[in-house]
Amino acid sequence: MTETDAVRERVIAHLLEASDQELEAAEVTAATRLREDLDLSSLQAVTLVMDLEDEFGITVEDEELEGLATVGDVFSLIERKQGGE
Repeated sequence: MTETDAVRERVIAHLLEASDQELEAAEVTAATRLREDLDLSSLQAVTLVMDLEDEFGITVEDEELEGLATVGDVFSLIERKQGGE
């Protein structure tokens, strides 16, 4: 398993924990929508981002949070942040 795969697995685990939907990790793809498919409320999304900040040692600005629509967006954000941006 690559480091990217490990990060994605950890992100998906956090997403499933934050969501009220009964989904399996295999059902979550980069195209899965945070609000429509995972039914994340604004509060759940903020809590998720706080958990991801702690997990990955990153900081997410409010403007970046507003731009997160899909699981792929979350993956990309974490990869950018870990890359030193």
